[in-house]
Formats: sequence, C-alpha cells, structure tokens
Amino acid sequence: MIARIVLIALFLCCKAVAVDANPPDDPPPDIDDLWNLEESFLYEVRYGFFKLGTVEVEVHTRDTVYNGKDARQFTNVIKSNPSVPMVGYREVHYHSMLTRNDTIPYGLKFWSDNYHDEIMEEYLYEYDYDEGVVRYFEEGEKKKEMELNEPADGGPAIFYYSRLHAGADRNVRYPIYIGEEQGEVNINNKAEVKRYDSKAFGGNVDAVFSTGKADFEGPFGFSGDFEAIFKADEFRIPLEAKVKVWVGNVRVRLVEYERHN
Repeated sequence: MIARIVLIALFLCCKAVAVDANPPDDPPPDIDDLWNLEESFLYEVRYGFFKLGTVEVEVHTRDTVYNGKDARQFTNVIKSNPSVPMVGYREVHYHSMLTRNDTIPYGLKFWSDNYHDEIMEEYLYEYDYDEGVVRYFEEGEKKKEMELNEPADGGPAIFYYSRLHAGADRNVRYPIYIGEEQGEVNINNKAEVKRYDSKAFGGNVDAVFSTGKADFEGPFGFSGDFEAIFKADEFRIPLEAKVKVWVGNVRVRLVEYERHN
C-alpha cells in the first residue's frame, strides 16, 4: 500500500553539504498556507542505478464536501518500471479525501485502486469521527472496525503534516491505519540549513532535513527508519526521501514540480 507516505515519506540521491547551523529564513508553513495550494509532484524511485518507477502526486483544491466537511482530494499514483527484473508491471492509485482543523490535516476516506490486477477499491478506510471508529474494507468486504480517538489517516495526510514541521526543532507523531492495525509515524525535525542539488529546481537550493521511524509495515514493505529532505522555503516542498522497502533502501527524488494556482 510508499505511495502511502511515500507518502509517508519522500527521500535520497544527492549530496547535501551543511553550510551553517542557523535555522532557515522562512518558518514552516501553517495549515492555512498549504490548504489552498494546488500542486503536482513527480518523483523517481531508484535502487542504486536502477529506476524502479515513479510516484505522481496531485493535490486538488476545488470545492468538495465529504460527510458535511470541507475536503481536498489527494491522488498518489505509483507506477513500476516493468523492465526491471523481479518487479514487472505494477500500478496502484491511492486516493484520499482530507479535511483539516485549525492546525493539522486528517483523513475522511482513503482507498486504493490496483490497476495491475484490475481491482478497484482494493482497500478502503472510512474515518467516522462521530462514532469514533475506522471501518476497513477489502474488495468491498468489511473486515474490521478500529477505535478512532484522534485525527488520523491512511498515509497521504503525512505529505501535508510533515511540511508543517520541517525545519523546526521539534519531534512530532501522526497516527496511521495500515491493514487491520493502527501504527504511527514519528518524525524528528532539525532547524539546520544545508545545500541540496535539486533536479526539480535546476541546481543547489537551501534545504532542511528530517529523520523518522514508522512502527508498521506498509506498501511494498515500507517500514522502519527513513530520512526526508524539504526545500527551505515558505512551503517546505518535499524534495527527496530515503526509505526501506522490500528490495532494500530506495531513493525517492523530486524531478518535476508545478504549482497551478
């Protein structure tokens, strides 16, 4: 199911050299800064010299109401490189309906469409905050209800949440529902600026770095420790991640970025 962080995360390929220990000029954005951005991201996923595939992220800000709440649709598409041995063709589309409170984003609905096996809504999560439960379905069959006592998600909300803290000296956590269990992502943020060679932005940019740990096993075997790199601007654009999946440590690097509004 990293679509989900690559969602849950986003990470490493280039050299980054510390230039000072000062915090970035711009503080992290707040939820108001990010909520109305309509953005597109294209990431390459690499294992050594092999390009394993791509991750496309789309954030839509058109007016949407879901279960009576103002919502945003978040789409994350993972496509494998079919020419890589032992990988073959894999394509999964992850969709989220996200809403927000005064400080953080959280999930209302999350589902995945498995295109390589032609299974739509292979996994689906409904977050019912009034009843205090998460309902989990597999291929239309209800599998489990889990307790829900705080804002949570199936992964994509981390794409927002991590940006709200990148470049600040603080440690944060976020609850994630994977399979039939609740786990959490812990993120350690540092207020230290480094130079980073960004393909998406045509050369060296100021960046801030975070490390963290996921205490669950997610899509493609994602688990354990990870690293993340964000542009040190007012929007903390996720530039790169290094995560562990079933083939080993992979790099997820931003190669194209567009802000539509």
